Amino acid sequence: MKYTFMPAYFGLENIAENCARSFTGDCGVFALLFITLCRCAGVPAQWQSGLTAEPDFCGGHDWARFYAPGYGWLYADPSYGTAAVRAGKEERRKFYFGNLDPYRMVANRQFQAPFTVDKAHWRADPYDNQVGELETADRGLRYDEFDRAKEVLLCEEL
Repeated sequence: MKYTFMPAYFGLENIAENCARSFTGDCGVFALLFITLCRCAGVPAQWQSGLTAEPDFCGGHDWARFYAPGYGWLYADPSYGTAAVRAGKEERRKFYFGNLDPYRMVANRQFQAPFTVDKAHWRADPYDNQVGELETADRGLRYDEFDRAKEVLLCEEL
């Protein structure tokens, strides 16, 4: 698999299928393919998205959960697992199939989840909703119409 930045998901068709055919995608596309394959095999799987806030990086990220009898809900991060394969780090790849690092903040547990506060206008990101949205009385704002920033202010080992 090759990590590739993707355009907004609302402009993509058959996201998981296209990833399976092209072997390319971003973290959300990889997560959707993993969830789809799990469900095809009868394994319950769920979406999660939010932030990863590592010591030197903070940004939106998507991953998955799957249910394994006897173990319960486990995590899978196909994007980080793929990066580990590229880096030749087998132990790290194994870690991201069943576990997550402590740098995650879950913001969304469902793909295409509705907001708890209803929006009156078209949404900028009706799919993974990692960074929230803004709207005026007249319309929803696209991401290029407002400034936002994320940065790591402090990383301290406890």
